[in-house]
Amino acid sequence: LPLEGGAGIPGTGCLVKAVETAAQREAFIVGKPNRFMFDCVAQEFPVDPARTIMVGDRLDTDILMGNSCGLTTLLTLTGVTALDEVRGHQDSGCPARHSLVPDYYVDSIADLLPALGQ
Repeated sequence: LPLEGGAGIPGTGCLVKAVETAAQREAFIVGKPNRFMFDCVAQEFPVDPARTIMVGDRLDTDILMGNSCGLTTLLTLTGVTALDEVRGHQDSGCPARHSLVPDYYVDSIADLLPALGQ
């Protein structure tokens, strides 16, 4: 996982691989970007994807999940993702990279407060 200043630490994927190796079974991942969580919520509640927005600060988890579920996506630039990274995906000819492009972005989630008051 990326940290400030360009450093990084091992993520949970390392632990999952260790457990998979020990159990000799492949794990079923239910977290983002897998759509499993969204499907569970949509089975319990009347969720209309056309009226639902996925807000997050990571392209490879939050935005990818929102796009794969047919949701509008909003990237907040308060996490590890920079706008230059979004532009790189947007300008590429790769469909897989296009799935990482949000519909909208804001510098901070606080930028939405005026719209919520209306």
